[in-house]
Amino acid sequence: FEKASTNLKRNQLKNAIVYSKPEKILNWKDFNHEAFLKKGSLQPETKYQRFLKLLQERLLISNMRKNYNGIPYFSCGTLIYNVETLPSTSVVITYHNEARSTLLRTIVSVFLRSPPQLLHEIILVDDFSDDITIGTDLLPIENVVVIRNTKREGLIRSRVKGSTLARASVLTFLDSHCECNVNWLEPLLARVKENHRAVVAPVIDIIDKDTFKYVAASADLRGGLTSFRIIRKRIIATEICRKLLHAGFRTPVIAGGLFMIQKDWFEKLGTYDEQMDVWGGENLELSFRVWLCGGSLEIIPCSRVGHVFRKQHPYTFPGGNGNVFQKNTRRAAEVWLGDYKYLYLRKVPSARYVNFGDITARLDLKKRLRCKDFDWYLKEIYPELAYVFFFFSSLLVYFL
Repeated sequence: FEKASTNLKRNQLKNAIVYSKPEKILNWKDFNHEAFLKKGSLQPETKYQRFLKLLQERLLISNMRKNYNGIPYFSCGTLIYNVETLPSTSVVITYHNEARSTLLRTIVSVFLRSPPQLLHEIILVDDFSDDITIGTDLLPIENVVVIRNTKREGLIRSRVKGSTLARASVLTFLDSHCECNVNWLEPLLARVKENHRAVVAPVIDIIDKDTFKYVAASADLRGGLTSFRIIRKRIIATEICRKLLHAGFRTPVIAGGLFMIQKDWFEKLGTYDEQMDVWGGENLELSFRVWLCGGSLEIIPCSRVGHVFRKQHPYTFPGGNGNVFQKNTRRAAEVWLGDYKYLYLRKVPSARYVNFGDITARLDLKKRLRCKDFDWYLKEIYPELAYVFFFFSSLLVYFL
C-alpha cells in the first residue's frame, strides 16, 4: 500500500518542480514586501502583461492593513475556540500570472488572521506563470512551500498537486486574490473536526476589482443552480438564520474557490476529476460527488473571506474558454446526472459535440463509493431544482 501511495504521489507531481527552501528563513513579518512588489514589473509584450503592469501600479496601494473590519454574524463575536483542540491545516493557493500584490495580500492575510498553531503551511502552486521568480521570491518565508508546473495544468490539476504535498490533516483551498478576515479559520476547523465528512466554505465577501475596497456580503446565502454563468444570491429567511446563529447551514453546491475538507476524505472521494481542464465546472462535479457519496456541503457564517470578482479572466484557456467549460460540465453530467443528463444537453446543445474523454475511472469511483442516484439529491438536498429542471432545464452554478 505504501509503495502504491508513493507511486501515486509521483504521478500526481509529474510535470512539477518542488523548490527546496533556502538556508535563510524569514518570518512573514520580516519579509521585504516592498522589494517583492517592486520586482514585479513586466514588459508589456502581451495584452495580459500590459494589464498586469497597470494593475500592479494600482495594487501597490491595495489594503495590507493589520486591522480589518470584523463583520460579526449574530453571536459570532461571543464564540471562543480552544485552538489547542483544533487540527492544523495546509492552505493550498494556486496562481497563474497573478499580480504580485494580490497574491501577497492573500498570503499576508492568511498569516495575519490565523493562529500560528493552526496554520501548518501555505502551499503555493505556480501554474506556469510567465514570471518564474514570483514563487522563488516567496520561498524564504517560513512555512511557505512552492511548487511550479513545468507546463500549464490549470487550477484543477494544480490543486491536486498541492494537496498531494500537504502534511496537515485538513486542506484549505483558497484563490490567489483573497483576503482572510478576522477569525476566519477557527469556525471552519471546528466544523470539520466535528463532522469528518463535512466540506465547509466561508461566507465570501467582495473585494472591489477597481478600488480593492473590502465590502461585506450577506451571510445568509446558499449555493444553487441556474442557466446563467453569473453569480446570483438569494437571502435565506431571517428566522431560519436566527435559529442557526453561528452554526453552518447546508448548501446544494459551493462556488469552489474557497473551501476546507479533511485530507483523507478528499482523497477517498477521488480528489478532483483530473481529466477536466483548467477551470470551470469542477465545483459542480465536486458538489454533486460530496452529497451523493456520503458527505455534506456547508457554509459557515462566522467565517468570512474576501474575494476579488473579475468580469472576465485576463488569462487564456488552452482550447478556448467555452470549449473547456463545456467539456468539464459534460463530464460532470455524464457521471452524476443519470437520466437528467438530457436536460443539460438540451440547454447546452453544443456540448453534444464536445470530446469529453474517458469517464470509466470516475464511474468506477462512483460504484466503489456506493454513491446515490441524482434523484436522491433532488429529493433530499435541493428539491427546488426539480422545479428548475422541469421549467427551465438549468445546470450552471450561481449563488441564490
